[in-house]
Amino acid sequence: MPALPSRLVPLAASYALDDPGGVMRTEVEGGASRFALDWDRGPQRFHVSLLMDALQFSVWTAFYFHLIKKGAIAFDMPLDSGYGADTHSVNIMPGSYSAARASHVLWSVSFEVEAESEVFEMSVADAEDLIALYEEYGPSSDELLARIDQFANVDTLVLDL
Repeated sequence: MPALPSRLVPLAASYALDDPGGVMRTEVEGGASRFALDWDRGPQRFHVSLLMDALQFSVWTAFYFHLIKKGAIAFDMPLDSGYGADTHSVNIMPGSYSAARASHVLWSVSFEVEAESEVFEMSVADAEDLIALYEEYGPSSDELLARIDQFANVDTLVLDL
């Protein structure tokens, strides 16, 4: 699968995503509306912008037109779907692409991609554990998890013989 060239990085300031859908609402005469889950998983749209110099824009243009065929072919790119930037398989939504010269030397490219959130890789038990950890430790839960990751994946490797 093609991948976004590594030196082309989506801008964080222009980064947004939409609702994944899947919830139905039925109005009930004389009462509260009823809500139901129509489907559980599903892709979300991510609004992406790239700011590139002329060389990067030429690389992007070659990638866009020849490797991913104007977004018709899925490709990997880093996206943040709620758990930090990680590789997601995406397609560019038809009609969402635009490119403009932002200055004498810079190009701005914007488009929407469709990708599935990483949250679906988590089980219900994992979600409950994450929420319980946050309830217990609050904002420092992120630091705790980072330290556990450091200990498990780096510090203990010095003991490997």
